[in-house]
Amino acid sequence: MRYPSNLEFAHSHGLGVLQLNNAPDNRKLEWLQPGSPEKQRLINYFAALGSRQLERFELSELKQHAASLNQAAVERDRHIAGLNQAVAERDGQIERIQSSASWKVSAPLRWIGHRIRRARILIACLAPLWHDPRKIPSTVIRVRVAWDRGGMLAVKQLLLRLPMEVSFNDVWLQYRQTFTPDVEVEIRERIGGMEGRPLISILMPVYNTPGGLLRRTIESVLAQLYSDWELCVVDDASSQSEVRRILEEFSARDSRIRVEFSERNGGIARATNRALAVAQGSFVALLDHDDVLEKQALFRLAESILADDPDMIYSDEAMLSEDGGKVVNHVYRPAFSPERLRSCPYIVHLVAFRTDLLREIGGLDASLAISQDYDLILRASEKARAIVHIPEILYLWRQRKRSTGHKMKEEVMETSRQALARHLGRCGERGEVRDGLLFNYYEVRYPIEPGQRVAIIIPTKNHGELVRQCLESIERTVSGVPYDIVVIDHASTDPESLAYFRQLSDRHRLLRYGGPFNFSSINNWAVAQLGGEYTHYLFCNNDVEATEAGWLERMMELCQKPDVGMVGAKLFYPDGRTFQHAGVCVGMFGSAEHYAKFMDNRLPNGGIHPGYHGTLIANHEVSAVTAACALMRRDAFERIGGFDEAIAVGFGDVDLCLRTLEAGYRILFCPHASLIHHESYTRGKSYEDDPHPEDSALFTKKWRKFLDRGDPYFNPNLTLCSTQWEIRLPMEFNPHIGRRVIHLGPPPRA
Repeated sequence: MRYPSNLEFAHSHGLGVLQLNNAPDNRKLEWLQPGSPEKQRLINYFAALGSRQLERFELSELKQHAASLNQAAVERDRHIAGLNQAVAERDGQIERIQSSASWKVSAPLRWIGHRIRRARILIACLAPLWHDPRKIPSTVIRVRVAWDRGGMLAVKQLLLRLPMEVSFNDVWLQYRQTFTPDVEVEIRERIGGMEGRPLISILMPVYNTPGGLLRRTIESVLAQLYSDWELCVVDDASSQSEVRRILEEFSARDSRIRVEFSERNGGIARATNRALAVAQGSFVALLDHDDVLEKQALFRLAESILADDPDMIYSDEAMLSEDGGKVVNHVYRPAFSPERLRSCPYIVHLVAFRTDLLREIGGLDASLAISQDYDLILRASEKARAIVHIPEILYLWRQRKRSTGHKMKEEVMETSRQALARHLGRCGERGEVRDGLLFNYYEVRYPIEPGQRVAIIIPTKNHGELVRQCLESIERTVSGVPYDIVVIDHASTDPESLAYFRQLSDRHRLLRYGGPFNFSSINNWAVAQLGGEYTHYLFCNNDVEATEAGWLERMMELCQKPDVGMVGAKLFYPDGRTFQHAGVCVGMFGSAEHYAKFMDNRLPNGGIHPGYHGTLIANHEVSAVTAACALMRRDAFERIGGFDEAIAVGFGDVDLCLRTLEAGYRILFCPHASLIHHESYTRGKSYEDDPHPEDSALFTKKWRKFLDRGDPYFNPNLTLCSTQWEIRLPMEFNPHIGRRVIHLGPPPRA
């Protein structure tokens, strides 16, 4: 976790324009002259914001401003002449000082002092790495990349951007301080204005809970700002008399607390189902007997129930130490992701269901002693029409080392695999459930249906050696999916490349394309030349290299599903371990950026880096993927009309993805398909802040509403100024949060 640096803060708030205000007057004149590149950058900047401020730069105003600046420039020149005279006098004094004996004698002390100051700055910059040594390898790589791109200046800028580390508990305590009495008053006023307030039933099974923990749990319910609730408690035949005494005490204290006592122990599922049977609310929420609800939790549920008409709601959560003394972790979740749910039980607390739905599916499976919550959420998601994610910590989950899940990991894995297999069967999908790389992670392997065929579309201009590497790597690593390779030669001039392209006709298809470079137009044109025998298109850069067998098969397993429009691959830089792409976050750094960029794929112990809560090892939904290697259904491509040719280079693939989402398809990231991306060899690299400002301006204008709402698969409590899922700081309570509502239904029609 980290505080974003000042540079990141400025970037994220569009403060680059302040350079204009701080520039010398003569530089302002140069920047504002019609046709200057600086003026064009400003125009693009304001266009990207959808602002009307461009009117300020009308030609008439520029001329008036230029006249005033010219007058200022004359005065400035007089001032500079005076300064030059003063500098000359100062230089003479410095020369006399430096030739003195005392200056020469003190030289070693000055050298030491200078080195000490530089060391202090370096130590301050690198201090975050001492708190988390796991970041050292990735930081070394970033330093190396910075050196290659911009020398020592770029390295210094990188070091200044290294974040200051803070603990989860520090962040939590600072956050709680922002939940002020004024905020609480506002929430109570909003509750008072609610019409048709729903009754929310909290189901809580209890068994031999330590008295102090049980009291704190019940008191967290009593402290709720929203008062239309009932707490349905079922004691599962606790042997400790203190439990009964505490429950009877609270039941007598508040009539909303309803307690039943079982004569024999039947397990969590049976006790929860008994609580469900007596619940009178239209919605039920699940609460463990030793955890804590945040006091706005039920208010947030009620808000969603009234506004979203959901069948299931879940939130973010924090994890408490066993003694409850501090927060030891935060869990920030994405919007509902069916494929992620099939990879791991990522939804835990707080979770609530429409009461009728929960009763319809039979409540919890009483035959399960463990993993019953995972099984329940899978079954509920199959029937739900709308699932809402509240991006806020509403639940504190106490971590107890002696819990069942910690003692019975193998049994948990086996039970969850079986629950997942049953889920696939109910959904009518064939799939084999295998263990994933970590505890409670799974891989579902889907058999590839017959009749699939892929056209692999690879545009290029020259660089025959890269194309050869790309094609030969595909030929080596793909065997389970029928495919044809289509190379688009865009006006190549290199004789060796042209000679190689002529040889391709024996095995692959070569198309010649003329005209200016427009990535969108080239791909649309290529697709138009193909016949109807292909079910999918793989858009692939010429600088991609496949190194592991089976990557296209893994992508096809997912993309053959009728409701999946696109699947993206995991891409690495040429070192094979530094991430280049793990899906795209729309809105990151202003427009869009790749998840995990510049992260190391390896942990210090040599193991695979799982990413944020398994993001880098689990199939899951994203809003976009890069077209450097993206598999797309033909019917989805045709349905949305292909690439938008108005976006020539930058963000054309992201635009394609967002229109695919709009059409009702899912977009998935497949971490099991790994390739190397020798990025941007063909067209060269640009180190400007924005190498394609026109495309950026059009993209941000076109998708302004989406950008304002935020990427549903990126939690707003994480910073958009980092590709590595770091908490957005300062973390402050927001009375008005944007819930993410996912409506579920049949797949789009072909």
